[in-house]
Amino acid sequence: MTDPDIEGLVSAIREEVAAARERGEFTPEDIETTFDERIRGYIAQAKIDPGLGEYLRRDNHDWNIDTSYDIRTSRPGILGAAIKAAKHAVRPVVRLYTDHILNRQAQINLVLWHFLLDSVRRHLLLELEVRRLRHKVDALARRP
Repeated sequence: MTDPDIEGLVSAIREEVAAARERGEFTPEDIETTFDERIRGYIAQAKIDPGLGEYLRRDNHDWNIDTSYDIRTSRPGILGAAIKAAKHAVRPVVRLYTDHILNRQAQINLVLWHFLLDSVRRHLLLELEVRRLRHKVDALARRP
């Protein structure tokens, strides 16, 4: 019994995958990789903080507005303690005016982010479909 030609099999598979891509047939992994590259490109073009770009691409929404802000001060001593106490005292009044605005903004942020992701995915899938159809049209045009 002879050993299988692993290098030949891998080479044949790679050629088959390359031919399928040439015909516009992409694997789900190809689509996800291209999608991720596009999102990275849009984030880079926007010139936003790279850390925020990494947060945006995660499955959670840690990047969004958090309405439970901390009360703190950089002033030391008694003055710092007095300022912190004053902030604690006015916090309920301030939050009456700010919480609904921040919550609404957080909801808008999520809607826009998911709309962007869906738009990029749909655009990518349409491009791949056009590529596949062009290949079919070219193949039909080459027939005698």
